[in-house]
Amino acid sequence: MDKTGVERLLLVVPKKYRNDLKAFCHEGTSGHLGVTKTKDIFSRHFFWPQCYKEIEDYVRSCGRCQRVGKPFDKKKAPMKIVPVIQEVFSKINVDACGPLPVTPSGKKYMLTAMCLSSKYPDAVPVEDITSVTVVDALMQIFSRMGFPKVLQLDQGSSFTSALSTTFLEKFGIKVVHSSVYHPQTLFALRTVTHESTGFTPAELVHDKNLRTPLTLLYEKWLDVEETEGEPVTEYVFSLINRMKLCQELTISKMEECQQKNKTWYDKRAVKREFRIGDLVLML
Repeated sequence: MDKTGVERLLLVVPKKYRNDLKAFCHEGTSGHLGVTKTKDIFSRHFFWPQCYKEIEDYVRSCGRCQRVGKPFDKKKAPMKIVPVIQEVFSKINVDACGPLPVTPSGKKYMLTAMCLSSKYPDAVPVEDITSVTVVDALMQIFSRMGFPKVLQLDQGSSFTSALSTTFLEKFGIKVVHSSVYHPQTLFALRTVTHESTGFTPAELVHDKNLRTPLTLLYEKWLDVEETEGEPVTEYVFSLINRMKLCQELTISKMEECQQKNKTWYDKRAVKREFRIGDLVLML
């Protein structure tokens, strides 16, 4: 019986034709419809025991739909909190941006770097992103940030080439890769307070903010006079104490932000359990 109450005869499809029929209803002239619409056009003419369950399974396992179509289940998995990185410059994220508008010197790419602890950023303009150029740019970055213990990279060929891999192995740098085409926004300013740390990157690295045009304007308006600094020995000890305090406050702030983000993110998340032998799609 259809939606209007009219009784209709449905054809019971033999097993050997069922897979082809499911494919035709979903993929043929239908244009990869969703579960509900695929079942709707199927149910107008055909039937067999457990047919709707089979159609649901077929549509939800369609490779093309999972890769380029709208997800059938938009619910996200709960967020997993990773440990806060406590040591400045111990883990650095590096990424390549571009092509960008070409500079007068022929640079059209930017190799960006950010300390994942202090959020301190750096960047090197380059002409291309070949492995040789990338290694040279990394040396420039390491000359300012030091050699990290861990380097987080994407899956680009410039970072996975034999030259880049050998270079990093030579200096004992562990490499972890981020997902392809899932870049994380890492832009930061050295003189702007980062929400997750409560400090500017410059404060966490240099124990003070950099002098900016606003600083110069402030000093000019107040006619600030230069004062003698404290003795070196006293400065070193006070610096150590201040940096230790900043680190403790930063770790606490980052953990607080992580928990806040997780609480907000998990409101619509659903925890999925997988068993050994389950089939999953790797995107």
